[in-house]
Amino acid sequence: MEKKKQNLSIVKAIRRVVPLVIKAVPSMCLVNLIVVILHGIAWGLIAPVNQRLYDALANLATGQGYLRYVYIGAVMVTLLMIFQQVMNALHNLIDQDLMFPKASGRLSQVIYKKIRKLPAQIFEDKDRLDDIEKANAGKDGAFWMYMTMHDAIFFYGTIYIVLGRYLWQLQPSLLLAFAFIFAPVIFAQIVEARIQAKLEEVSAPVRRQNAHYEDCLIGLKNMKETRLFGAYHFFKRLYMDSLTLLAKKEWDAQKRIQAMYLGVNSIKAAGWIGVLVLLFRSLVQGNITVGAFAAVFGAVGMMFGIFEELLWRVKSTFAQDMGKIHNFINFLDIPTPKKPSTEPDFTKGIMVKDVCFAYPKAEKNAIDGVSIAINKGETLALVGENGSGKTTFVKLLCGLYKPSSGKIRIGGCDTAETSDSALFANTSGVFQNYGRYVFSLEENVRISSPNAVHDIMAAMTDADVHYQDEKTFPKGIKTILSREFEGVDLSGGQWQRVATARGLYRHHNFIVLDEPTAAIDPIEETRIYKRFAELTRHKIAVLVTHRLGSARIADRIAVMDGGKIVEIGTHESLLAGKGKYAEMWASQAESYNNA
Repeated sequence: MEKKKQNLSIVKAIRRVVPLVIKAVPSMCLVNLIVVILHGIAWGLIAPVNQRLYDALANLATGQGYLRYVYIGAVMVTLLMIFQQVMNALHNLIDQDLMFPKASGRLSQVIYKKIRKLPAQIFEDKDRLDDIEKANAGKDGAFWMYMTMHDAIFFYGTIYIVLGRYLWQLQPSLLLAFAFIFAPVIFAQIVEARIQAKLEEVSAPVRRQNAHYEDCLIGLKNMKETRLFGAYHFFKRLYMDSLTLLAKKEWDAQKRIQAMYLGVNSIKAAGWIGVLVLLFRSLVQGNITVGAFAAVFGAVGMMFGIFEELLWRVKSTFAQDMGKIHNFINFLDIPTPKKPSTEPDFTKGIMVKDVCFAYPKAEKNAIDGVSIAINKGETLALVGENGSGKTTFVKLLCGLYKPSSGKIRIGGCDTAETSDSALFANTSGVFQNYGRYVFSLEENVRISSPNAVHDIMAAMTDADVHYQDEKTFPKGIKTILSREFEGVDLSGGQWQRVATARGLYRHHNFIVLDEPTAAIDPIEETRIYKRFAELTRHKIAVLVTHRLGSARIADRIAVMDGGKIVEIGTHESLLAGKGKYAEMWASQAESYNNA
């Protein structure tokens, strides 16, 4: 993320956040506005209503008043307190129980929609992963920023308008004394917001590392290997070091903040004493009644309590969460240019011309000047040693990654200038790291095309998924594929068949199989690939495999090495060429002979 975008002003942050929240929950925002204003009016009327009761009591005590005025004052105070409590309950209910869960979910959708528009290669960039983590941490802060601003204006603002008008009528200098107290505190909040924003910026990467080390220690995914390799103390040391670093950064920030507040609180205490002196002087001079003195004295304490509450909310939002909110906004501001949605025509083939691709911050290209034409109805096999660029190249062909230079055209459409939704509409694939969803067998297959109505059984049959085997799938296609939910746990080979069925079930004119059968024996793999070649006879298919015996089913074989295509041809022609392919073939044949 660009450095200059990290230091958004508070005003700009508010201008960005407010429309997002209102758009997320518009009707609730309107209802909340009405409740908040009524709640503020109820609080603002406490002092003048109390003065009426206190004056009635004072007059009655001196024999100058009537008991009925005391009753009227007591009834007014009681009704006002009841109304205030009802509005308070509604205010909290709408804020915390109704608006927050719904707005948080809607803002999450905003993040997910943004992620969908970003090119897949950014997820290979550690800094971008930090950006996403920061955005998720900031979305709730964005909601509470809106609520804080909303309440500051319409709740606390209403209180100060109603109560301020009352104080102005009694003694205008009282309002000036309050301004003397509140101004330094507001300034302190602005300074703290900047300190906390800086703290969040430097802490987020460390916090992500800390979470990773914790997962290595106790997470289900990595815990077994951590124990097996005796790496517990290694990860514990890294975890504690990152935790210590986080604590140090927090401590340094808090020292600066607390030193600043020491001075601010001294000014606030001096102002509070000044208000009491001014109030007592007005009473002695006869400018206010005893009832007004009691009401204003209580109102002063109430205003300080209200202001402390407002400052606490401002502190948690604008100081502690401002850095996270900035990150949320900055993530949404990552440029995502609009692309044409014209659907590529795979019947016209794929043309790759001088394509290069480098991962973020990589020193050299993973794909280096590749050119190839793939025709309709052709099955192309990609072979090569680990790290030769096969998987990266198929992700470029699918449109998951965009070329750093060069062009990939599908029926004339440049993948770098075409929307992902259009590219993926007729594309399917099965990759090495396929999804293992905690769903039923049927849902695991159907998820590739949830709205499709074609035969799901045919896809499972083609992928050799024995869905009628009651020992493996006791409930047939309704069997849950997880023991956690009273289902079954599949072997690696069975999961690969399910993933292959998922890829075949999706409607496609272009399909990629990136070593999805690594856990299946070579004979079974060859049988599946032959069936795969039959099913894709009139489509474009790309097969990635490290077993050269399976590559023979392809119309052509491309050999990759160092991010380049170094050889291309049929199995027979490549053997006759005695190049890289022939060398790999001989090596694999020797391995099988020695096995």
